[in-house]
Formats: sequence, C-alpha cells, structure tokens
Amino acid sequence: MMSTGKPNQAINEFSAENGLDIPAAETIYDLLHSLGHTKWSVHEAVLKATVLSAENRIQRETLPPEQHTALLSQMKHYLAIPRLQHLPLMLLEKHPRLVPDDICQDILQTPELYQKCSVVVKRELWRRDRVLFNKYMMPLIDSYAKNNELLNMSQEICSSNVKAYSTRRRTHPALTQITSAIDADLQLYMQTLGMVRARFIETNNPMYGTLRLDLVMTMHENDVAEITKTDVCHGLAWSLDACIMKQVMDDRRVLELQKYFDGVDPENAPYGEIALILSSPYSRHILAQYILSILEDIAPNAEVSTRYSDLAWPSLVLRIGLLAHDLLLQEHPKIPGFDRSVTRKFFRSLIPFILAAQRHDRKIGSYEQHLLKGSVGKMAQLDRTGAFPAKDILYSKMSDLQPSAEDVSILVSSELARQVLYVFLLKRVAEFDIAMLNIWLPAISEAFKASLGVPSSAYDSTNTDSSQQPQIALDLRQNAFECDAFMLSLVLHIKDKKGLVTAVLNSAIQGLDLAGQGIKGANTDGVIAQAIESVPLLGLFDQQARVRHCAHEQVISFLIECTSILSAEYSNNSGMTDASSAQTQVVPVHNKESAVYFAFVLTEHAAAKYAVDPEHFDKLSKLYHKLAAVSPPQAFEYRVSGSNCPNASKFLKS
Repeated sequence: MMSTGKPNQAINEFSAENGLDIPAAETIYDLLHSLGHTKWSVHEAVLKATVLSAENRIQRETLPPEQHTALLSQMKHYLAIPRLQHLPLMLLEKHPRLVPDDICQDILQTPELYQKCSVVVKRELWRRDRVLFNKYMMPLIDSYAKNNELLNMSQEICSSNVKAYSTRRRTHPALTQITSAIDADLQLYMQTLGMVRARFIETNNPMYGTLRLDLVMTMHENDVAEITKTDVCHGLAWSLDACIMKQVMDDRRVLELQKYFDGVDPENAPYGEIALILSSPYSRHILAQYILSILEDIAPNAEVSTRYSDLAWPSLVLRIGLLAHDLLLQEHPKIPGFDRSVTRKFFRSLIPFILAAQRHDRKIGSYEQHLLKGSVGKMAQLDRTGAFPAKDILYSKMSDLQPSAEDVSILVSSELARQVLYVFLLKRVAEFDIAMLNIWLPAISEAFKASLGVPSSAYDSTNTDSSQQPQIALDLRQNAFECDAFMLSLVLHIKDKKGLVTAVLNSAIQGLDLAGQGIKGANTDGVIAQAIESVPLLGLFDQQARVRHCAHEQVISFLIECTSILSAEYSNNSGMTDASSAQTQVVPVHNKESAVYFAFVLTEHAAAKYAVDPEHFDKLSKLYHKLAAVSPPQAFEYRVSGSNCPNASKFLKS
C-alpha cells in the first residue's frame, strides 16, 4: 500500500492487525501534530517502545512448550520484516529443540536470516542439515590443520615447549570456534570427528590427527561428560596427553595405556580412530622418545638386559600411528603385526652407538669439570664448543663404528626406525656430538630420498633454476612431514648452540681456504661443493632443500643465525660492546671476510636452486627479508640485499 501511494490505508491496516486501532486516536494525532510530531514519528516511537518491551519479556520469561509454540506461530510473519525478525529469533533461543519445521525451512532458505541466528539456534539447524554443518565446520577444520604456526610447533621433535604449544593449540581461534559450535552436542561432535577423518584420508596430513587429539582433550578439560564418556578414545587421549605434556612416559602412564589397549575388543576395536590420535606428531614423537629411553637403559648391560621385550609394545603402538592412513581406508581395520626387522635387528644394532654416545657424554662431563674446576658459576657460562676445536667437533670419527648395509636397508624401508633414529641424533646434537650425526648422515640421506619417492632428477646438482616443490604421493606424505620435522628440529638444535653455528661456519670456510680459493673471482658452484665436502651436514641441507620447501626455509634460518653472529663480530671490532653483541659472540669466526662471502654465495645458491611451495612463498620471503636485515653493512658488495643478489631479489621485493 505504501508503494502504491496509499499510506493512510496502509497505516490503518497495520494498526488493525497489530492492536493499534485505538478509539479517538485521530484526536490524539491532531494534538501531537499541533505540537510538531508527525504520524511517522509517533508510530516510530510506539514501535521502538513495543519492540523493547517484547525483547525484555522474551528475555525474562520462559514459556511452557505449548505456549512457546503458539506464540512462535503468531510471530512467524515477523521473519519477513527486517526490523522485527530478531524477535522470533530470540524466542527460538528459549527452546531451540522446538524449532517448527516450517520456520526451520524459512531460515534455511533465507541466508540473511541464517546469519542472524545465534549459535544456539544454528546448532539445531545443523542437527537437521548435515550439509549446512559441514559447510560451516570444514573451513575451521582446514584452518587449524594448515596454520603455519601450529604446523611448525608440531614439527619440533624433542621440544621443551610442548606444554606451551598445547595451550596455544587449544586456544587457537579455529579450535575454539569448533568446540563452541559443538558445545555438548554429541551428534555434532561425532559429525565433526567424521569430517576430521575424511580430511585425513584425503590429505594424509598428521595435523588432522593432532586436531582429533585436541578435540577430545578440550571436551575433557571442559568437563563435557556426555561426550567424553561416549568417545572410545578418551582414555587413550587422556593418558597419552599427560605423557606429551611432561615429555616423558613414566611407568604409571604406560600401565594406563597398556590397560586401555587390553580393554579394547579385538573384533570391534576402533583401530582407525585410535590410529588417528596416534598419527599426531606429538603422539609419535613421545613414543619414539620412550623407545629410545628403553634402549638407553638396555645399552650398559646389553648382554644380560631383560628389557628387550619392553620394546615390543611401544613399537607396535607407534606403528599403528604410522599406518593410520591405511587403517582408516579399511572397512574393518585390524591391528598391524610387529615390524620384527626393526625391533629385533635395527634396535639391537643401535645399541653400540648409544654406548658410544654415553661414553662421549661422560668424557665431555669430565673435561668440563677439569676446565672449570667445579665452578658452578663458570659452568653456567661455558659454551662447550669453546672447549673443543671445530675440527674435533665436525670431523672426529668414532673408531670404525658405522651402520651396516642391513641397518641402512631397514632405515630406508621403515619410518618406525627413522623416528627413533631422529630422536637419538637430535639428542646427540644437543650434546655437541656432531661426530655421531656425521656417522649416520649418509644413511639419513639415502633414507630421505627413498621415503619421499621424488625423481632423482630433482636432486641434480647441475639444475640451475629453483622450481616448485615436487608433489609427494598421498601414501608418502607422512614421510615428508617427518623429513621436514627432522630438518626443522636439527636447525633449531644447532641454533640453540651458538658455538656450534660458528663451528659449522668455520669448517665451511676452512675447506675453502684449504682449496686455495680466494674470494674474488671464486667459482660459486665450487664454493658450495667444497663447503658440502667439508661439512657433511651442509650436504644434507642442500639435498633436502632441492625438493622440500621446509628445508629451504631452514637453510635461510641457519644463514640468519650465521649473519647475526658475523654482524656482532663486526660490531665488537668497531668498539661496540653492548650486552647483546657480547652474548652473541661465543666462538670467534676465523675469517670474517670468507664467512661473509660464503653466506652470500649460499644465499644466492639457495634462491636459485632450492624448492619453493607457492602456498608458503610469503613466509619464505619474510625469512629472506630478515636475512637481509641482519646482514652486516661491512660486507659491502657481499651484503645480502635486493641490489647485490639477483637470484634472491625475487624474495626481497617489498
């Protein structure tokens, strides 16, 4: 009526329909009009007051179901009036399970109405429309799994920050939105688990395993008993999470976990769901650490130890996690068998290396005590690399102790063996035992190549251009994840020991000096080749960075640490003695000019030849920018910058 030019008729009809047809209203209108109030302003004020009164009454009162339904029926037509549609939506919140089918359909067919619904009402709509719920949840699930910060945290093997990482994961916006949407609704929780499983099957990304663990533990922490009592994996997650938080599997927790598995019905066991939780990197890494701790306990009395049988259970549990993708593809998943080549051969072969490591640690401890004469204060300040020349750290050999061909073969074929070896080698790096790392580097290198399934041409050292990161087959993506995790953790452990960074740098340039190469006019490919020959660790970096974006990032991260040390040394030589530079300078760089040149050449080499994942280009670019920022000004033409580095310039664009 308003649009056809009959406003009075429209007003009269609205008044009659909504109880506003008041006797003598015209007289009142005349009075208000004489006071300067139009009918529009009067009706606007009345509407506002009426709406406010309705809002207060809806919030204040909870009607019995019959009266609630009747009132909702009377207010249904308000859904078509933008200014009033929030009133029936507020009423729906009072009894969300009583949403009539016709109102439900009206909301589902009107996106604007759906968006205005509270989560409480949406939850009921999701219960009736799985597609709608999936549409809401899937972006949140993927947001969690693809978050760079959460990914990097999960790739830290043997981290001391796991408890803080768990807090950050479980307060991440994506997870809080997921759990808020579910609340205590068992149906929606189960649907969410189904989506997590589906995404894991599609991607073989272990971050979905971590999400599965975090979902049940968040429900546990929120005391949602209806869900935790129903989730068959709650007992597993609870005990395992306690181990992860403390980064140790004590006897009590191991017994709890063993009882959990003993209580599982082999014929109807949810091994797919169990495997999904065990596929989380946090689950797998703590199990690998536990296996290593048993081997370390066996080593001193290997001939008579009775603990060999203790290796079977954690090895089997870890194997379940590693086979999660295969198990979830099976209609009736069965527990896998033991990998006896690992438990009976590889683990036993690892014991002599563990014994050698224990002797190394005793020797280092005695030498430190001799140097410091028992001074606790000095020990706190000692950088142990300063006590041993870089040559001893990076080149020393342990008699004829080497992995056998069978050890290498098992390592190539078994992710279980690699997981335990990763933990062992990272612990050795933390103890400055680079000699042990060097012993295993050829085997690690061969295992990496075999486990990724990347064509050999991708590793070709004559390749002159960086390329997009090669695709990894679905069934090998977990292997790729762990390769990346080892590289990231290795660089973090090295960076944590600044003296070790300097030792690597000194060894790289020492090799260049021995080759008689000067800085000016040196063949850059020859510089890199000589450095790799001098420091096998750099060879592993170079191999992996050619096919894995994550390794490319770690090389640049390592270079940032190197150039930070060089900048500090230049500053100290210039008379700057601030606290930060004094702390950074741990062991002097033998030849700063050669070191600066090496860092410059390696930067250009990396930018030209290392793999790049377009999805993570921005993160890599930020690392190159940081490298340029810490590059010492005294390096002049060998300072990392967009103008000096034609290859790296693509990463240094603003």
